[in-house]
Amino acid sequence: MRWKFLTAIALCAALVAVPTLTFQGRARNQAQAAESLSPEAQPYNTVVRWTRETQSNKMGDDIVMSLGYNAQGDTVVTVLENEDPIITTYTYDEQGRKVAVHSYDDGKEFVYSQYAYNEQGDQTQWIYQARTAGGVTETVCTYEYTYDANGEITQKDSYQNDVLTARETYSREHTNEGTVVRTITDGDLASDLTCYDDNGKPLWREKGEYRMVYYYDDQGRETENCVINAGMQQNRTLTVYGDDGNAIRRILYGTDINDVVSTSEIETLTGAPKAWVDFAQSQNTTVIAPQPQEQPKEEQPAQTTEQAADQTAADGQTVTTDGQAATTEATQQAQTNPTTQTTP
Repeated sequence: MRWKFLTAIALCAALVAVPTLTFQGRARNQAQAAESLSPEAQPYNTVVRWTRETQSNKMGDDIVMSLGYNAQGDTVVTVLENEDPIITTYTYDEQGRKVAVHSYDDGKEFVYSQYAYNEQGDQTQWIYQARTAGGVTETVCTYEYTYDANGEITQKDSYQNDVLTARETYSREHTNEGTVVRTITDGDLASDLTCYDDNGKPLWREKGEYRMVYYYDDQGRETENCVINAGMQQNRTLTVYGDDGNAIRRILYGTDINDVVSTSEIETLTGAPKAWVDFAQSQNTTVIAPQPQEQPKEEQPAQTTEQAADQTAADGQTVTTDGQAATTEATQQAQTNPTTQTTP
């Protein structure tokens, strides 16, 4: 099951544009839970369009994933459609920044991520929790930045569980092709070069003998990217768009055009997939590992699911009780309009 989840992550990554040099976050050790959102943020967390992507590969194993997008084109829900579907929800704040990700297997949450931001909109914390047979493991990554007079990042320090793991320094050069950002990481033999156009889209990225090149159409949509090593093509991804402007096909090639690694056919759905509707209607509680600042579980007053649901309905916020966060909003949305969902 987990290998399919990892493959699904790779499939989702193909749907997300490569980020520009804008690191999002909040000051180190000052992260706040972002599970309760104001009404203004709800459009970012409401599905307005569903697609289903079927990927066929050389191994003969088809991977089928349904994806729900908000009006801004961000992924809100993914459903890996297996016998036991793996469902992932993405929550955004009022500025459309991703603040939480929940993944469920067999209706039970097994991965939870939380993100936080500083005033510049740069990511400064990532909390990752995974539920395994041995219990809950948690990793806390924090990021600190140094800015120049123009507000551009000149240095980024990365910490894992308060231990410095990487220090990156940045310099910029404005060329006729675009802005080239040089990233030097302590200990790395080769620097990382990325060229961005005036709209912040990456044109190419280079590190050592590896180079990745991006191509766009006149509407700014990525149509192709190619990975080259020592002058030889390693792989190439081609994306085809339909008349409605949405992607309808994605082809991954190997070293040449005759080496088709995988083909993805993308269709637009008229409503939410059944796996998501069933999940949203039955998922009344979400098990989340306690945050470090919370009291131990045995010291928290017990509360029934019905009481938690009543409190949620009363104040419109997520409530945590006995180590569980009651998330009835998705259930209510699914019952009233299965094609328009708000994430937990």
